[in-house]
Amino acid sequence: MKRITTFIAILLCATIGFAKTKQSNQQAPKDSVLNRIDSLVQITNAWLEQIELDYSLKQRYKLYQTENIYTLLQLDTKTGMIEQVQWSLDSENEGSVTINNDDLNFGFDHGFGSFELYPTKNMYQFILLDKTSGRKWHVQWGMKTKERWIRRIY
Repeated sequence: MKRITTFIAILLCATIGFAKTKQSNQQAPKDSVLNRIDSLVQITNAWLEQIELDYSLKQRYKLYQTENIYTLLQLDTKTGMIEQVQWSLDSENEGSVTINNDDLNFGFDHGFGSFELYPTKNMYQFILLDKTSGRKWHVQWGMKTKERWIRRIY
């Protein structure tokens, strides 16, 4: 009887030891696969962040035509800053002047594309819209300093 009990105890211990060895061997491949998946997810996230950054940087500035063929307005779609750009075949007549040098975000970073310019029936005037908050400004461009201005529409 003692021999049978001892034999069963030894058999039981051997079975448990074999099961643990087999289980630990199965666990190692699972951990390896999970580590690889985790690495792939991290790499994919880094790529997506870079793609998003590249896209947003390409959308930051926009040029708007005016009815004057030599004048364009450059808008920083993130801050609402506007420059009047003059081009010419004569390089002495080319350049840009600032219409609005104030960051209209007021400390809020809504990202690129927040601001948009809309022409009016008057060729010198545009409406600047903050598409995230609905705020509006009346913008006028002109050849003289006193003709260039921006003011908030309430």
